[in-house]
Amino acid sequence: MSFPAFLRELAQLIQERMVISCLYPRLVALDTVNELAGLTRNHSGLITASAKKVHTHIETYPSPSLLFVSEHLVDGDGPSLVREIHQNGSDQRSVLILTENHQVTPGVLADPMFASVVLDHNIGGPSCVLTQALRAVNRNDRFVDPAIKKNSSVANVDEDTLSKRELAVLRLVAEGLSNKEVAERLHLASTTVRDHLQLVMRKMNVSSRTGAAVCAYRKGLLVSSL
Repeated sequence: MSFPAFLRELAQLIQERMVISCLYPRLVALDTVNELAGLTRNHSGLITASAKKVHTHIETYPSPSLLFVSEHLVDGDGPSLVREIHQNGSDQRSVLILTENHQVTPGVLADPMFASVVLDHNIGGPSCVLTQALRAVNRNDRFVDPAIKKNSSVANVDEDTLSKRELAVLRLVAEGLSNKEVAERLHLASTTVRDHLQLVMRKMNVSSRTGAAVCAYRKGLLVSSL
């Protein structure tokens, strides 16, 4: 299939959604997704690498959107951006695009907030993962690229690896408390809570406080459910 024909097929699958391309760094998928963002002329698409610009665009154009987002952004990370958008109640579906050496956790791969998760180098390849992903999006199903290794890069963290204070902080984060609320509960400074969380995230090889809580819960380190 030629590239123009491939784009036409994808454009039909996008349906009536504006396309937002938020990818960083230079991915194989970048040209394909940016072309798609330019095809949806009835809606104001966006091509950027900034989470902040995505928020501004959605506030300005509150139309149903299809967000293609990468793990890393110039001012944050893709999973956090998607969670923030969902919390704001936007009608938005997300396709997470990962590199082969990605470091997202199994919890992120299984998160229903991502309509599809695909590997960058498989987009446009013989497996046609982007076509499969968009078809799943339209059926309100989920699609995870079969090539993604199920044992994604996650640090081998157990209860002995985390200090008692780190576990205490993580349990409260899992209950939905902010850093300030955790600090008040444990009689700590907010900066101390922040430092504990940053260390926990490094140990668990995740990029967000939510990711750390999900990872700990799945590994059985937290008694209470998320």
